[in-house]
Amino acid sequence: MEAVLTSVRKVIRIGERSIGVTIPKEWLSVLGISVGASVEVTLGPGYLLVKPLSTIHPKITQSIRIKHEDEETLSRLIIASYIEGFDVISVDESKDLARKAFQKISMRLPGAIAMEGPTFKLKISVDEFNTDLDEVIGAMKTTLSMMFDLITDYFMTGDKSKLQEIIRLDDDLDRLHFLGMRTIKRTAFRDPSQAINNSIIIKSLEHIGDTLDRASNTILNLGFDEFHKNGKCKDVFRDIFSKVSSYVSKAVNALTSSNLSLAMKVLIGREELTREILNNVAECSDIPGVLAIAHEAIVGVYEAAEIAEVATIRALMTVGKPETVLPKIEMPQEPSE
Repeated sequence: MEAVLTSVRKVIRIGERSIGVTIPKEWLSVLGISVGASVEVTLGPGYLLVKPLSTIHPKITQSIRIKHEDEETLSRLIIASYIEGFDVISVDESKDLARKAFQKISMRLPGAIAMEGPTFKLKISVDEFNTDLDEVIGAMKTTLSMMFDLITDYFMTGDKSKLQEIIRLDDDLDRLHFLGMRTIKRTAFRDPSQAINNSIIIKSLEHIGDTLDRASNTILNLGFDEFHKNGKCKDVFRDIFSKVSSYVSKAVNALTSSNLSLAMKVLIGREELTREILNNVAECSDIPGVLAIAHEAIVGVYEAAEIAEVATIRALMTVGKPETVLPKIEMPQEPSE
């Protein structure tokens, strides 16, 4: 999302040895600072970033109007508006249609409140500046762990309520995903590089949850009672998802502990685990839908490897010694008076 307030300013000379850039006076109240306040100035690749040191972050309200006659598309537009960081979402459609579109997704959007008025309007009450992304990632890991436990329990017991619980937990995972992505959008200016890495982590965790959701729906839709007639195939898939669960857990642990050795083990083990999954399901290929479920397990492996890639980057910053070399650019000489 582009910044709400932009202004083109000139670099000016201040005294004999300094230069400066001015900002509009009215921006001070927006930033919660006054004349004489300290700010942090960061030199990035091709940009300057100026941030107030104050812990108070006045929030700029951002609004959007959306419109679509299709209920499903309207729901998707509401989700996209939420993730993009808009604080007020106005729906220019009938209240009945807008209400139905919102009700389908309301439980997955933390802080989204429907407001009374002539048009259907949502207000988002979320404090992104005080949302801890590490806590969001930790909660997503815990939710995934429960989902993996449930699917392995299903292959052991045949209790389909375990699969229904997985589908419910995927909604919880979506809620954390949407909150995390919204937070990243609103706070990316603090550390753009870290924001990109966090986006990869949160998206990968959400995609792993989607694989378990799709696998559960496939089993429920096809009625896989054959798994429990064929004890060997039941054990094969219980073993597969147990190993994928362990693989995902190692990837996240490598990330949270900046453990380079563990991250490398995860990355090196990706191809071996993929081959093992394909080899083991071959003997169960006569059961309808088996390959689809095996595919979901493999997708989970590759998404976990994405997390291990980010873990490697984080570990690099602990074992490496970054150095910055400022480029020397010849500036044109000012004409003498």
